[in-house]
Amino acid sequence: MKRLSVNDQVAVIRNKYLSLEPTFQELTKRRWLASEAIAIGRGGIKIVHEATGASRTTIRARINELQTEAIPEKNRQRKAGGGRKLLTEHDKTLLSDLEKLLEPETRGDPENPLRRTCKSAEQIKTKLNEMGHQISERTVNRLLHEMGYSLQGNQKT
Repeated sequence: MKRLSVNDQVAVIRNKYLSLEPTFQELTKRRWLASEAIAIGRGGIKIVHEATGASRTTIRARINELQTEAIPEKNRQRKAGGGRKLLTEHDKTLLSDLEKLLEPETRGDPENPLRRTCKSAEQIKTKLNEMGHQISERTVNRLLHEMGYSLQGNQKT
């Protein structure tokens, strides 16, 4: 059997890739790229890279994972622990400053786990930004919820 030229191999891989690409998820795509490179043998990474535009580093890393059986957990696209860290992990004083800011305005029964504040998330965000914290209103809402706070409208006390 005659071996295809490099240009012909690139064309064959490109055609396969273009027909399969719409159905690929990230993990499946990387596995397919690596399996094609392995099937070609010597020069496979270069050919798959030229045909698909995928990073050589990505192809090489997936080949190593396939050969060492280091496949991520089922139903995961990436390894555990990836992604952006929480703001509270970067800014160690954020929670204490938030507590100090809310303490004078906290309402509710001290025996009840649900606490209330009459400050809006926007007011809290503005005060925290003035204190030097980079925080959004959405993050303020998330932190308040985690701390057991409920936002309440102004009422007679």
